[in-house]
Amino acid sequence: MTDSSKKTREVTHMKAIAINRLGGVKVLVDVYPQTGRASGPNKAQFASYLGVLALKKVSILVPDWDHVTKAEKDLIWQDLCVSNSFKV
Repeated sequence: MTDSSKKTREVTHMKAIAINRLGGVKVLVDVYPQTGRASGPNKAQFASYLGVLALKKVSILVPDWDHVTKAEKDLIWQDLCVSNSFKV
């Protein structure tokens, strides 16, 4: 396999979330306020969606979540609230 034909990772779009959003369907996710952890049957889908948002909003040069600015975290939270995909 040559370098030019090497398969690369593509952007994740979470098509099922977009379809639900268009249909007006909200996915229910329980989040414990004390820990901030999601639970229930949709927790993996929720975590994946948050990961996609984080990849779009946070630079890959940031070493870990502790170094993400509050402004960036607020943007992710705002996008989550506006997306209308999850009922938290």
